[in-house]
Amino acid sequence: MTSAPAASKKLALLLIASAAVAACQNVNRGGSNAVAFEVPPLKPGVYDVKAVDVQPVSTKEFPGEFPPELVRSVVLGKALVVVTVRANGTATDASIVRADDILFGNSAVAAVEKWQFTPAKLNGAPVDCRITVPFYFSNPWGSSQLDQPLSPLPPDFPEGVLHPNDSSGVPSSQPMPIEHH
Repeated sequence: MTSAPAASKKLALLLIASAAVAACQNVNRGGSNAVAFEVPPLKPGVYDVKAVDVQPVSTKEFPGEFPPELVRSVVLGKALVVVTVRANGTATDASIVRADDILFGNSAVAAVEKWQFTPAKLNGAPVDCRITVPFYFSNPWGSSQLDQPLSPLPPDFPEGVLHPNDSSGVPSSQPMPIEHH
């Protein structure tokens, strides 16, 4: 049986270790301006993705750019946005649902509004539909630039989305899955 002082000491060490691990995990993920917003109500004539017969499919995607302001302080980030896919296949009315930093959210909104889609269909006819799209960001410099003076990125350096199936840490231009809610 463990004595009370020994149990207290073990608990204290466990709490310190947990705090240290949590601090290490938060140092390089997300920024200091994490945000979460309520999903705006559907506009008239826009269907929820669950209400359509055929869901929209992205045909042209643009990755979100890694925010230059975060290059010195963040390695990874993510954002979740909602966007309306119009019956003509264009994206509009994107808004941030949540993001590790407002800058990731803004980048995701700017990117997704450039995307093109095969529109959703209801009873065989194209309709406006709202979907949820996740974005994953990876610092193009990795952790080498953390707490270093900011220098401009070369114009041809790949920036943007780290896809869930890519564990290499290298930004990718592969399509990423769309989450439907």
